[in-house]
Amino acid sequence: MRFASLLVYVDEGPEAIARVALACAIAGLSKAHVIGLAASMPDVPQIDPYAGGAMTGEMLSLFRDIAEADVSRARTLFWDTVGGYADHAEWRGEVGYPSDLVVQALRAADLAVMGRRDPVRSPARSPDPADVLMAAGRAVLIVPPEIPRDPIGTPAVIAWKDCREAQRAVASALPILAASSIVHVIEVCAAEQTDEARLNAEEVAVFLGRHGIVASAQIVHGDGRPRSDQIIEFAEEYGAGLIVAGGYGHARLREWVMGGVTHGLLDRSPVCLLLSH
Repeated sequence: MRFASLLVYVDEGPEAIARVALACAIAGLSKAHVIGLAASMPDVPQIDPYAGGAMTGEMLSLFRDIAEADVSRARTLFWDTVGGYADHAEWRGEVGYPSDLVVQALRAADLAVMGRRDPVRSPARSPDPADVLMAAGRAVLIVPPEIPRDPIGTPAVIAWKDCREAQRAVASALPILAASSIVHVIEVCAAEQTDEARLNAEEVAVFLGRHGIVASAQIVHGDGRPRSDQIIEFAEEYGAGLIVAGGYGHARLREWVMGGVTHGLLDRSPVCLLLSH
């Protein structure tokens, strides 16, 4: 029940500093290795077919230099933030498409620590966690812009659904759940599904207990609102610092289409969110 290696995506600003610090704190639970990664894809300008070849080459070189400068700034931020954990850390910075490079780098890590999708930031600068979630074979920990409660040592919520995605999410989250003060296993269901849902949640709680994790099982009846909103409301009521859930979705015309609960949690979870597909 330990992580051997974590990957954290680094861009710029206070959010990235908090994300790197959190990755080091999680890694510190088991002296895991931390891989810092930044990527930037050069902006490709529209080429004037009547422009000279030399001018076009200079423009492409300029945009690559800008991308390399982005990566260099992220590298400085990473090492400044890692501080005393530097002996257990390494840096990987590349010019390329961020989501693709994160997925590739996850062959060397148990978990990706990333920021929430930023509608302002270009996907050429920051990876989309939904893209990484659906393409990688690893769990993804999505960190909100501000972290109201530490996911370590606080209550955690497992949003259970009886399927493989939820099973994988719980297994991937065990090292963090082991450090939680209590884990609430909840299933949002219709009234007629209460007995089955309660049995499911109780078995997950028993499983966690066998790992030495204090856990409780609770049923939340659907009230017509999006289930993601009810999960978030429960997490806020119980002071949770982490939500764990399966990540549901499928590919359609080069775009990942998220299920309703996954989409809602990705967009609105106020606390750290661990998803696995």
